Amino acid sequence: MDRYKAPAVTSLRKRQKGLHSPKLSCSYEIKFSSFVIFIMQRKMGMTRRRFLMELGRRKGFRVESELSDSVTHIVAENNSYLEVLDWLKGQAVGDSSRFELLDISWFTACMEAGRPVDSEMKYRLMEQCQSPPLSTPELEMPAFIATKVSQYSCQRKTTLDNYNKKFTDAFEVMAENYEFKENEIFCLEFLRAASLLKSLPFSVTRMKDIQGLPCLGDQVRDIIEEIIEEGESSRVKEVLNDERYKAFKQFTSVFGVGVKTSEKWYRMGLRTVEEVKADKTLKLSKMQKAGFLYYEDLVSCVSKAEADAVSLIVKNTVCSFLPDALVTITGGFRR
Repeated sequence: MDRYKAPAVTSLRKRQKGLHSPKLSCSYEIKFSSFVIFIMQRKMGMTRRRFLMELGRRKGFRVESELSDSVTHIVAENNSYLEVLDWLKGQAVGDSSRFELLDISWFTACMEAGRPVDSEMKYRLMEQCQSPPLSTPELEMPAFIATKVSQYSCQRKTTLDNYNKKFTDAFEVMAENYEFKENEIFCLEFLRAASLLKSLPFSVTRMKDIQGLPCLGDQVRDIIEEIIEEGESSRVKEVLNDERYKAFKQFTSVFGVGVKTSEKWYRMGLRTVEEVKADKTLKLSKMQKAGFLYYEDLVSCVSKAEADAVSLIVKNTVCSFLPDALVTITGGFRR
């Protein structure tokens, strides 16, 4: 294993202008020296890109901050093949064929495996062939245009009705499981996918329905496809039956208990809230003591009758000022 200090690399454009890049002070161990990755910031954002770069470096990959002659793999998120080519032209790159142009799902798969995975066809960005015109004119104008869906939740309209609950419930289980494992990147991947599908004004019934949508990586698509074909996901079922997941689910339901404390209790052999209560050797914080004292009341849901009563009070008050206002109960609030 060689120790590698991230060099001050210079983009092709800056090199032509004689400018210099700022030096990177951090050092990291390179395990896969034949892979030199550059992550495009376009449509991704600076913060997310920085997080992914650091994650890749911690996993032993060589990730360059700027485009250079040594780069072998270019990773893009929510960018088409043609969009990446246009961006490369703007960087004064004449021959783009020397790069592997890959979707972010390839990088995500590498991070999950802890090693480089094959850049199969499903990961590569390629020029799409033009489809022949459809015989029925009305089919050429879909009611929902996927390319206009924003990758950012704050820029999307979300319906009050979730038409894809079977998918979003599955994603939320996966996100929670990755949260318990402190895997931020995969937790975020499933939360973003759940948010996106909640915003759709229709039910997804075939893989073609999600074509062109952002925030749907390889893992997410596999689960969607399995649910469409089988009615459920074997991966989600496996998580729901996992002893560690079930224990963490119980522990974190206690006010004042997080992942770190849950991990500690799990390593001690505890598996349920009752077992924690019975263990008199545990030193609980002030919040945790309150959490156990009022546990039953805190985890019990508000009844429909109570919610309707509150809704009626709010509705009458709002309508006295805005007669045409629509008042709807949303969320999963507890006592």
